[in-house]
Amino acid sequence: MSSATETPEEVTLPALYYHCIEIYEAMSDVATEVKMDTGATSLVYEGFLTSLVTKQQNLSVPYYTDVTRALRRMGCIKQLRRGGGTAPSQWELFHPPNQQLFETAKAPTRSKRASDVEGMQQQIRDLNERVLRLEQARS
Repeated sequence: MSSATETPEEVTLPALYYHCIEIYEAMSDVATEVKMDTGATSLVYEGFLTSLVTKQQNLSVPYYTDVTRALRRMGCIKQLRRGGGTAPSQWELFHPPNQQLFETAKAPTRSKRASDVEGMQQQIRDLNERVLRLEQARS
């Protein structure tokens, strides 16, 4: 918090949080109740999620991945069927996103990703050295 008078409700949340709310609500507005294999009934969105994000909600294409990943991490949605071409995808809707879920389900930090990349780069260097030694031993 930036000042002593700022309350928790005044904390600025990233735009991604609000995009998650918008997309979940848009999915929920057209979702239908579907009887699942388990016998339970679930709310299921069937459609072209990419179009919903980019055309209906006017978000840029990169937001599609960010929003769907965030909604999955929060446990709000689960993909039931992958779409493609003229086939729509299906997504089970569980609950709308909220601030607490968003804060606890944050994506791995960039430093974690950077260390993962560095680890993979080292593995590649090690494998290249090994292959070179094997090729030299074979000649």
